[in-house]
Amino acid sequence: MNNARKQQIIANLDGLGTSLGQMYTNQEIIDRLIELQDALARGVFEKTHAENLKSKDIMSHFETLAKDRGLDTSDTYIRFRNNMGQMCSTIGSLIKGKQGEQNVKRALKRLSLNDGVRILYNVQLEDEDTQTEYDAIVIAKYGLFVVEAKNWGSKITICSDGRIRSDRCVKDFLGNASAKEAILMNTLKDLFPPAYHTLLYIANEFAEVEGYHDNIEVARGDISYRIASHAEDSTVLSDEEIEKIVEILELSQKEQCGTCTVNCREIIEDYATLMTQIEDTASDGMEFAADTHSQEPAVEASPKSALRSWIKRIDWGDVVAGLLTIAIPSIAASVVIHKQ
Repeated sequence: MNNARKQQIIANLDGLGTSLGQMYTNQEIIDRLIELQDALARGVFEKTHAENLKSKDIMSHFETLAKDRGLDTSDTYIRFRNNMGQMCSTIGSLIKGKQGEQNVKRALKRLSLNDGVRILYNVQLEDEDTQTEYDAIVIAKYGLFVVEAKNWGSKITICSDGRIRSDRCVKDFLGNASAKEAILMNTLKDLFPPAYHTLLYIANEFAEVEGYHDNIEVARGDISYRIASHAEDSTVLSDEEIEKIVEILELSQKEQCGTCTVNCREIIEDYATLMTQIEDTASDGMEFAADTHSQEPAVEASPKSALRSWIKRIDWGDVVAGLLTIAIPSIAASVVIHKQ
């Protein structure tokens, strides 16, 4: 294998993606993984198409290249495929979460226009043990409402033990809700109101929800009416207390960071190895450049392979049609002359 070429590819991808053990915000993880994904795509496809391609597109084409050269059963390829699958899943999951947050804002739009109601989005709080994020916190005279959005699959089951199961994962919703309530109580102290509610907002309007739990209130669509219906309850917060709660929560905000488990360094190493092996075993010259940043031309093909490539590019249907266009009138003229 051409180790110099491998190191060149690695150098051109160096610094892209995330690093194991380093802390990032969710948006930083999305941006960094997509940046690496786009760079890998540029190495496999023509640059004019690379910006629209995803991890699954890269692997689909990469699998074809690997199979053609007998590399698809190697440990390197299998590890690369698994890591790319994890990267695709991570990007998709985080983007779905962002979409769920936008859905919450739309669902609370009408309520946000009500006098005496304050709504905070993406509130991130922590105590000595836990750091957590609240999709939305509604503060009104009639209570405090935490809205937790879930943009999960097409079927969701609420279990009797407070867990929520979808076709993709299982979450201890009740346990997490209890921990979030405790952090809010610790943050607000005497201002924490007796009227406190947690709503599970299903962002996927087509999802089928099964099961029931006394302490899990499920909400869908425009939840402004659901929350506003509590206005008939007794007033528990004054205007001054509402503003004080908002002030405390805004001052207590922490930037939520976490690690990314996608091994980007391993992806780059395996990608460089496979691309170099593919180049080394190519029989008809390089038709793509694995160097994702430089503008070096593709490796020049041998005369025989160039001839084969030229023959493959010819549209023989057009050639035959052209010959017939010339030949038929000539034959007809010859027949007429012969009869005369």
